[in-house]
Amino acid sequence: MAQISISKAVVLLAYALVALSAYATTVSAQAPAPSPDAGGAFSLPVSGAAVGASLLLSVFALLRH
Repeated sequence: MAQISISKAVVLLAYALVALSAYATTVSAQAPAPSPDAGGAFSLPVSGAAVGASLLLSVFALLRH
């Protein structure tokens, strides 16, 4: 089994991190910005009933504990 010194491993890891960060920067720079939703300032992705039921169950569980 090949052995590698700690200093070589650190250099290799640093090189890999720099390469990955450079790749991630170029990929994110090419992605277009999403268009904002007009009039969606207070829209919820879930219904109010689901949020209310979740809150009630959480309070019930907290009081029962």
